[in-house]
Formats: sequence, structure tokens, C-alpha cells
Amino acid sequence: MKQNTLSLDRRQFLGAGSGLVLGLVLSPGGADAAAGAAGGTSVNSWLSIGSDDSITLTIGASDMGQGAVSGLAQILCEDLMVDPAHVRLVQGAPSLATLAPVGAAINTVGSSVTRNNFWRLRDAGAAAREMLVGAAMARIGDSSRANYSVSNGRVTHGPSGQQLSYGQLAADAALQPLPATPALVPDSQFKCIGKALARQDIPFKVDGSAVYGLDVRVPNMVYAVIKHCPSFGGTLAATPATPNGAIAVVPTKVMAGTARGLEAVGNTNAVAVVGSNTWDAWQAARRLSLKWNLPANVAALNSSQFAADAQALMSSAKPYVAGGSNPAGTVYTVERSTADAEAALALSVTRLEASYSLPYVAHACMEVLNCTVDYLAGQRCEVWAPTQSAKSALTLVMALTGLSADKITLHTTYLGGGLGRKAELDFISQAVQVAMALQRPVKLMWPREEDFTHDQYRPMALVRVRAGLDANRLITGWSYRNVSPSILAQRGAVLGASGDSQGYEGSQALPYNFGARLTEWVSHPSPIPVGFWRSVGASINTFAVESMMDELALAAGQDPYQFRRARLTDPRWIAVLEAVANAANWSAGAPKGRARGIAIGTAFNSIVAQVVEVASTGSGSTAGPRVTRVWLAIDCYLPVNPASIEAQMIGGIVHGLNAALYGRQTFVNGAAQAKNFNNSRMMRLKEMPVVSVSILPAPAAANRSVPLGGVGELGVPTLAPALANAWARLSGKRVRSLPFFPGATMSD
Repeated sequence: MKQNTLSLDRRQFLGAGSGLVLGLVLSPGGADAAAGAAGGTSVNSWLSIGSDDSITLTIGASDMGQGAVSGLAQILCEDLMVDPAHVRLVQGAPSLATLAPVGAAINTVGSSVTRNNFWRLRDAGAAAREMLVGAAMARIGDSSRANYSVSNGRVTHGPSGQQLSYGQLAADAALQPLPATPALVPDSQFKCIGKALARQDIPFKVDGSAVYGLDVRVPNMVYAVIKHCPSFGGTLAATPATPNGAIAVVPTKVMAGTARGLEAVGNTNAVAVVGSNTWDAWQAARRLSLKWNLPANVAALNSSQFAADAQALMSSAKPYVAGGSNPAGTVYTVERSTADAEAALALSVTRLEASYSLPYVAHACMEVLNCTVDYLAGQRCEVWAPTQSAKSALTLVMALTGLSADKITLHTTYLGGGLGRKAELDFISQAVQVAMALQRPVKLMWPREEDFTHDQYRPMALVRVRAGLDANRLITGWSYRNVSPSILAQRGAVLGASGDSQGYEGSQALPYNFGARLTEWVSHPSPIPVGFWRSVGASINTFAVESMMDELALAAGQDPYQFRRARLTDPRWIAVLEAVANAANWSAGAPKGRARGIAIGTAFNSIVAQVVEVASTGSGSTAGPRVTRVWLAIDCYLPVNPASIEAQMIGGIVHGLNAALYGRQTFVNGAAQAKNFNNSRMMRLKEMPVVSVSILPAPAAANRSVPLGGVGELGVPTLAPALANAWARLSGKRVRSLPFFPGATMSD
């Protein structure tokens, strides 16, 4: 699929033949950009209307199965007043423009695609509609807007009954000015937004015609398989001879923008073994004997040491100093109430203290990392990549090749799972380096073992929570400290007074009546590469917060649901908690031999609660939970496609279950120990629980001032604590260290 980037001034419109190609760049309010105000953010869509009434929308989101591309089209079609089923969707290419052309690729991370572009797309659809109406007014000669109506891509003139299709009006519409404040469709008249419409990508994925990164084929292409130093931070001692049957062995360096932890810029940390087909390259890579220079501190790069360091930092971390160097081991104050938490705890009638630990966890995307590059020195570079960060990838390719943006074409393919891992650029950097060395097209792939052992993992964490109750069983004090490596610091960010937001998300500004509170985050010194993982910090902190809330409910002798509800201060949180409790019929209790746990949390402006029901599997020391039912309720403020939301919640529950039950990566001398699915167990189909999803309805009239919530990652954070709470209720044993089955293998 060939993609082209077209750069227009924000108020420039191009009439293409007898059709309309509309390029819009709008500020969040729409009117400012129409008036030519500086600044603003692009609405990520091109709209093209042909004289044959064909409509094409170019959407910049990466498709990794979450349905965001169809969702964006659904939003735009509402105010454009066309049926999304009649619209062709095209993947957008990246642009370096400060005000990027509408439709340029966007960074698809943080459950942000819909919530960040909702109002901008609505404004864009309404503006395009009014330009088409303006063309009809000019043609018919009646300038009263009240005399015109629009429905399903046709403009009707009421007094005469004359109808004109968008295709008939497209060329003239290209000459119309951009309306400053186009009216939006009232919420009560929605035909697209809030409806469970079919996604356009599903048929292609079912019939096999969808093109993923691994599907790309280029004439004269060769195949490369990556092989890294087993230990993070190691560098290649000498380039080996090319083995029999291989075409080449190409060393690859860590480039600027891809360095994480021990993987420093300039280090040659891997080689690519190139062959005429995947199998030959893979087998040659497996046989290849390499010598590596290991980092001087390799003996300290062990999971046991990381755990000891975390424990020590619970008491020895040094306070943040404004303007200071604040190295790893610094404690940051995330929030502190006016009342002193330590004093409140000292006066509490009942005091609880518990530590919760979580391991490094790999992404394990179904499609391994891969990238195809066709490079011609000094002239052009074409890249096919399953990436969540096309604009960053374009910038990287420019830096590596020295080519200007107009000589680079970057195709974003379908992603076989992203989960944050494919927002990184290391695999793209390696593929470009190999193509430049060989001067011919190359597809570079990571075997699954490389994927597991050279990931950028969800950070490990140790969280200590101390809380107190008074004689009336009210919470009087709350002291919370999370010790975990910094994702943002590994990417060169200078941390402010509150530290890394990825480390403390899900633990602060919670609407519980905690009394006096103190929330802290400590940067752990481990140099193992860490990265964004589905729900990131919320998956860590919600486990600790909601586990402690359950322990407090037990100490207070109160029902866990009622205990939470009585201490919540936010009506939206209460509504979500009630919704999931009602869906699960919480008050009736679980069937005999089973138990239920509940948890609530927030991330990306959405609120989610879950009830998990468990039975017991195994006996004695091998006993553990078997999840039988899960109920989930979500308030994302304004649901766009309920069917997509339900699918994302169910997928998130599976992801959360895999992590809570089995997910763990450990290290010995800097080398990851779990190397494939055989010793990193996943759920089997027969183990899937029954899942019920409740979506709280949208308000009668949405308000622009209220942030929309994301959904892509929200199924994960509350799963683990609800599971742990259910198991504690059933077995009497509180699991505070994940996963439940740390040594499980696929043979279990």
C-alpha cells in the first residue's frame, strides 16, 4: 500500500479534479484555528470526496486490534452526516509539520487516540459538511441556511425539494471558506457515536488479506534475524565470519533515541544474521558463536539484588532536591495532605502495614518485532513497520540515512499486538542499519527468544502501604511508598518534584477519604530496560491500593464493597462501584466453594471496577485460584463504540490474568531467564472465565470541559487486586507478591 504525505497550510483547500480534498488543522476549539490563530493541534484525518460520491478518510492511528481507526471514522462521520460503512479508511503517513496535516500518523499510546481527538474530529466533520452545504447554497441561489438539511451524504433544499449529493458538490465545496463555528449534531440525534457499529478491519483480518509487518514482501528482499548479547549492557568483542549458507553478519548499534538502561548509545549490542529466507537466517543465527564484553557490574544485575535494593530504599532513599542531580534512589513526594500522615497513624486505634511486590513483565506481543527496509543510498528509503510511533520512526530514519523527509516513505502496517512495545524504535533502527550495510531490501525479525530476553519490561516494584483506623473504623492515615525504576528517566527526562508519573499513576488523587495522606515514589537504580506496558503504573499501584483497602475492610469487620463505598467521595466512582456490584449480584454472595473479590481504580480519565469470582485448584502448597467469572463496569464518560469497548475490556482481562497468574521475568548476571512461552505460561482457552461488561451511559449532553476517558488499557489494573481479594476471601491466604504461580510452565 502506497502512502503519500500532503502538506497544506491550515486554511488551504485543494480541489482535485472534480472532487474535494479537504485538509483541516484545527485547535481544540475549532474557531481559533479557522481564524488563523497560532498554535493548536491537528485533527488527524484527511477527507476526500469524489464526484462519484466516494468518501475516503485517512486516519493516522496505528491499528493494533483496538478498533481506534474505525472509532475515529465513526466520530467524524457523525457530523459529516455519512454512514461509516460507506467510507473507505486509509492509513495515514507521518509528517514533521508542527501543525501536522490532518490524517498524519499519530502516536498511538496511552489509550489516547479517541479521547484526544474526539472534539477535533467532530469539528472537522462539521466544517466539511458546512462547506458542502455552502456549495449547495451557491448553486441553488438561496443563501438561507435554514432552508437546507443534510442526511447521509446528501444536501436537500427544503423549498424546492432539490437534492445534491456530496459528490456533485465536492468540487465547488473546495472553494468555500472554512466555517469558524460549525454546529455539531446534538447528542440526542446521534446516529454513529455510541452505536455498536461494525469495524472495517475485521473482515480483512478474518480472510487473511490484512497486511501485518511480517506479511510485507519486496522484490529482491533478503531476511535478517537479530541476535543480541545475552546480558544487557554487553558489547560485541569481534565481528564473526559469515557462516556457511548465510549472506552476511551485520553488527548493529544502539542509536540515539533507542537507548534504555544499560543499552547505551554507540554500543554494538547485537548482530543481524542475513539469509535468503527466514529459516536459513534463523538457523545460522542459532549456530553462531559470538564473544561479548560484559559490563563490569554484571554480577550485580540479579533479581535478588534488585529486590534487596528496593527493600533498602523503603527507609534509606534521599529526598528530592530542587535543582539537584537527584540520582536513582531519590524519594519524590507525590502528594501530602496538610495533616501529617505519620502523626495520624500513631494515633490510630488499628494500624496495618503491608508490602506488595510485582516483577518485571514482558510484553509478549503475538507478532514479534519486525521491520522491512528498501534503501537506495543518497536517494530514498522506504520502510514498512508495525509501529505505534510513525513520526518518531520517520525522524530516526532521517537521522540514520541523512535523507530528508521527502525522500523517505514510512508505511504503518497492521500490528499483531502493540501493548507499548511497538512504540519503541530499536527494531526499526536495526533494520535500517542492515539495509544500509547491504544496499538491498531486507526484512529484519526478532525470534521469540530475543523478544522475551531483550524487552523493555513493565518495571518491577515494591510498594509499602501503612494505614490506620479509628474507633469508628474510619481511615485516619494513609502512607504509601512505591519503589520502582523510572521509565521516563531511561528516556532522558529530567524528573520534577513529584517524580515519574508512570511510576505513581493510579496511586494519587484517589477519591477515598484517607484522612491524612502521604504518597511517595522512589526511583529504583536497576538499569534493566523498562518501558510502557498495557496500563503501566496503574497495573502496579492499583494492585497495592486495592489490596490494602480489602485488608482494611477485613480489619474493620466490614463488607469490602460497602467499606469502599462508604469512603468514596466522587459520585462517578460510586456509580461505577455500584454498577459492578449490582451486575455481579454482590449482596447474594458467591456459590458454594467459590468467593468474590472487588476492586476499583482509574487510569487515562476512565474509572473501572471489577468483581472476580474464583474457585480453588490444586491442594496444599499447590493450591491456587481458578477464575470462573469476571464482571467489569467502566465509565469513560462518552462511549463511541460499545462493542469495541467491550472487546477491549475482555482483552484487557485476559492480559491482566496472564500477568497476575504467571507473568514474571527474572535476571541472572544481566541475562533474562524466561526465554519463550514454554517457561512463561499463558492461559488456555478452556481456562477463560465468563466475562460480563457494563458500560455506564454517556451524559445527555457531553461537555467539552470534561475529559474523555481511554479504554484500551483499562481492563488490566483492577483485575489483579480483585483476584487477590477473592482468593484471600476463599482461602484465607493473602497474596501480596505477584504472580500467583511464579514457576508455572506451559506443561503445567
